[in-house]
Amino acid sequence: MISRFSITLMITVAFVIGLGAGWFGATTLTVYQSHVSTTLSGLLPGSHRAATPSGSDSTVTLRDADARLANARADARANGEIDKEVSLSSNPQLAQQQAGPVTNSENAGRTISDVFTELLKDRRYDDAMALFEEQEQLGTGIVGELRSRLLKELSFLMDVRNNSDFSDLMESYLSIYYDDIDALILLADFNQSNGSFLEVIDVYLLAKTYAYSNVDRQKVINRFNNFVEVTDNSFTAQKDWWYLINFYSHISTSGLMTSVHQYRQALAHLRGGDEAFAVSQFNELLNDALVGESAALALNSITGETDAPVVLTSSPFEGADSITLQKIGNQFSVDLNNSRQDSVKLLIDTGASMTAVSKASFNTLNANGDAVAQERRVFHTANGPIMGTVYVVPEISLGPHLLEDTQVAVIDFPGDRGIDGLLGMNILGQFRFHIEQESSRLLLSRK
Repeated sequence: MISRFSITLMITVAFVIGLGAGWFGATTLTVYQSHVSTTLSGLLPGSHRAATPSGSDSTVTLRDADARLANARADARANGEIDKEVSLSSNPQLAQQQAGPVTNSENAGRTISDVFTELLKDRRYDDAMALFEEQEQLGTGIVGELRSRLLKELSFLMDVRNNSDFSDLMESYLSIYYDDIDALILLADFNQSNGSFLEVIDVYLLAKTYAYSNVDRQKVINRFNNFVEVTDNSFTAQKDWWYLINFYSHISTSGLMTSVHQYRQALAHLRGGDEAFAVSQFNELLNDALVGESAALALNSITGETDAPVVLTSSPFEGADSITLQKIGNQFSVDLNNSRQDSVKLLIDTGASMTAVSKASFNTLNANGDAVAQERRVFHTANGPIMGTVYVVPEISLGPHLLEDTQVAVIDFPGDRGIDGLLGMNILGQFRFHIEQESSRLLLSRK
């Protein structure tokens, strides 16, 4: 069982956050959704999006938007170009006016869309979102075009691998429009491109939760199934059965598992040496319309009636290194050491794609001061999306194993029971590992 503490600590990813993460289960998802609604309703009373103002003389200026952002003007350009007034009236001519130029001689010919695009290019994401919200409040038809430009900018940042700006813009947008399916899918793609496969699952769980229409639901399902197939093929080609088993375990915990996924999961267990699990799973699938026939063939291959899949014949843990663990409730913690053998205590969490530590514990790991900041990213936790910084630590060790250039996420979370963070799959995935619960030992062997 995952403790309340570890739920608070966890990072899935896609950077879209909202980190109800899949591995927390349905209860955690409900808590997270409640938190998001409460947080956003505190910013925008009555709804997660502000109400449309009434009256025929509604006027919005970029200065008005900036006024609600206390420090937004600190980085204003010297010529104050974005502070020029933009007037829109709620009248029958609005549709024509909204596409017209900003009403200032210096900015003649510039449209609201031009200003919005420029704010995005200048990385003034809070200002851009203030302008976006004003247009939505007025009910103008230009909102669709602004959204299209925003999604295009996110796609561009992802393509050029500008992870920091992608995260900042995505966080700014999803903190308000958290149910935008296209944005969530982009976040899933982003996490997938960065190898954060467990976070991708969590993002798709959010997307499925907010897919209100049949079209959106089918879009999410199709994209998720494609992601699972691609990931399975990749790990299968590498014969990385342990990571693949963990991958399907996370899908199962999230509630996104289908019979096709179960069949693939059984194959992963079979090829990883866990024949008992595979046989049990294949038997459960015999009457399934999609994979029943394949499950029957797999069972026949195990009994020798057809050629059997390749199965490991010896234990992968023969001669493995043994590390003593500390039991905390139903979970286990392990020490991670820096080059001077100073240690931090991390909770083992196979549902976390990246190892994460608090700021204080990172200072211990980075005692030599040689860690390099790599990027800022959005991490989705049970308490909502938060920003964190990913560092590359030159040398850390897990038991007798020296790890070089390891990514470690530094995020804010409350300390509890002496735990400094989470040991995630970016470290565990480098090994074949097994936790012997009776003796509280972690068995590790290099792949």
